[in-house]
Amino acid sequence: MAKFTRKAIVQTFLQILKTTPLDKITVKDICESCEVNRNTFYYYFKDIYDVLEALFDEEARMVLDEVKEGGTFYEAYARSSALLINNREAIMHLYASENGKVLRQYLDVVAAELVRRFVLEKASGYDLEETDINFITAFYSNGIVGSTIKWIEKGMKRYDRDIIRRIADSFEATIYDMIECCMR
Repeated sequence: MAKFTRKAIVQTFLQILKTTPLDKITVKDICESCEVNRNTFYYYFKDIYDVLEALFDEEARMVLDEVKEGGTFYEAYARSSALLINNREAIMHLYASENGKVLRQYLDVVAAELVRRFVLEKASGYDLEETDINFITAFYSNGIVGSTIKWIEKGMKRYDRDIIRRIADSFEATIYDMIECCMR
């Protein structure tokens, strides 16, 4: 029951965030919508920002757990983008808020972990040092996060499947060249 209540609070927060800027959401709004009392809210979370961090922590954990070994980079990237695509309004409200850095942290963590998994897979059999793996991971994950932030800044226009495909194709088309560059 406790897990259900915690999850209900997080999901209610996300639904409210779709229509209300982050800085305007109150604990009272969440409690009324979720039909829990304030004590219950504060049992699980210390404030609104704690709920926000829990949302991204849980989503990052789910994304990273769901990415199957042997899957394609496109599949992994598309899955990791689902939170953004399925919650455009909430993401726009969050990005515009003073605490938009939590979104950036989520993107950084998920992109770096996903890219690292695929870099390690593609680099199997090559004699790369850890610094090379880190460089390649940073190169691609920073490019992905930067492209994603620009897409959000431009209002998250509905070309998301195209940008996901292009980024995934770019990774696949260049990863071995990056590995070869590090081998020199």
